Amino acid sequence: MNATIESSDKENIKISFVKSNKGQSLLLLNDYLYECNKKTSTKKYWQCISNGCTVYLHTDTNDKYLGGDVPEHDHESNPELVEVRQVRQKIKERALQEIIPISIIYEQETSKASISLTTLAILPTSHEIYPSVAKARQKVVPLLPNCCSFDIPDDYKHAIDGNRFLLADELLARRERLLIFASDHQLDLLFQSPVIYMDGTFSKSPPHFMQVYHVYFVCSEAKERGKVFSPITIMSDFESGVIPVLKSEFPSSKHYGCFFHFCQAAYRQIQHLGKQKDYSSNESFRLLCRKLMALALMPYEQVINSFNEIQADADLLPDHPMEELLLYFEKNWLNIIDLWNVSACDSRTNNVCEGEMTNTVSNISFF
Repeated sequence: MNATIESSDKENIKISFVKSNKGQSLLLLNDYLYECNKKTSTKKYWQCISNGCTVYLHTDTNDKYLGGDVPEHDHESNPELVEVRQVRQKIKERALQEIIPISIIYEQETSKASISLTTLAILPTSHEIYPSVAKARQKVVPLLPNCCSFDIPDDYKHAIDGNRFLLADELLARRERLLIFASDHQLDLLFQSPVIYMDGTFSKSPPHFMQVYHVYFVCSEAKERGKVFSPITIMSDFESGVIPVLKSEFPSSKHYGCFFHFCQAAYRQIQHLGKQKDYSSNESFRLLCRKLMALALMPYEQVINSFNEIQADADLLPDHPMEELLLYFEKNWLNIIDLWNVSACDSRTNNVCEGEMTNTVSNISFF
């Protein structure tokens, strides 16, 4: 049986709105959702979104409730789905207004939302909700540049807390641009740290940019802040452009090469010499190769004798498969033992730095 709402009760009816997956407004009343299926110059006609349900409402063009038929719905309400829509809408609204990663917005909104356990169980995961939110965000964020000459919007020059994050933006030469990002707090931590780890990435660099090390600017920044940037220990990979710069800029610092990158360089040479099959199938060859890599963990004064022992054992192998590898090692590594020998280091790799670099680059792509 239909019941008509008295005009005196209309003022007490509170309606609200949520967005559909396609961005259309849905009217919410008593945990039921209605979609607008007709408009006139003075009214909007709303019908329950449940297939086959004929309950409808009227509002004026300013979305004020006017009335309409209000029979009982022929289906139960679903407040949990309404809550899911409300949370999704809040996440999407923030994603369009803020530039922090969508995954962080998701975590913040789901943790502070007052939702039931049932709603939490059916709420899409961050991974599931990401594509639709990212697609909407792409329509409002700046287009990806097609060269290195572009203007950086002010929002992208600052961290989430509003403080400066873009430290330097310099054109070094034609089609060469340097961008350095660091907050004041990060710089203070860097200048106070007795040990620093250095690493970079080339393969994941943004289009039109390549990774470079730039130490001089950081030293200048330290002077401007009244601090001395003179780390006791520096650990990096073995890039040829880095080593002389570190010796020049930090002559009193002890520079170590990462043990992981040392082993990686040795194995790449094994591959380069065509010995990968021997490494996989010949246990004696593989053991000597690993002993060669383990020289980095030996006490400094024992490295030469240990290398000679490896060389003697290698001479006993049929067909001398170690000969070229040992010549390479002797030529390229034995004269810089103090760089790659990490036996005295508390931390022997910069993998923690490399892992953080990977996470950072991944998060950048997930904005």
